Amino acid sequence: MEGRILNKKSKLIAACGLNCVECDIYLAQNNLETAQKLVEQFDGMWEDVKVTDFHCSTCKGDQSECWTSECWIRDCCLENKKLEFCYECKEFPCIKLIEWSKQSENYAKALQNLKDKKEHIKL
Repeated sequence: MEGRILNKKSKLIAACGLNCVECDIYLAQNNLETAQKLVEQFDGMWEDVKVTDFHCSTCKGDQSECWTSECWIRDCCLENKKLEFCYECKEFPCIKLIEWSKQSENYAKALQNLKDKKEHIKL
């Protein structure tokens, strides 16, 4: 992403198409009720989980504050290929992205977001 200037709206759509403003982890840093809901959800999975554990600067923000530092999509798209979104890749949609999209309804929606964005740009 060197040389690119991201506007705020662009920063809130992940490289994979997920919308950060629909993500509880992103929202939790400014919403105590959402953070508490996540504490209850993660209780038992993590030891001593607390509301301050949930924060994210988005995958296009400060990587030390990103929810997951080990995202293969971010690494492939942003770091390796220097693209803003997966749909900009000549391999889009790659088999790994398609398989990822089958893991949850949110991931399927994210892939569809990217397909729609790519189609919109063609017009």
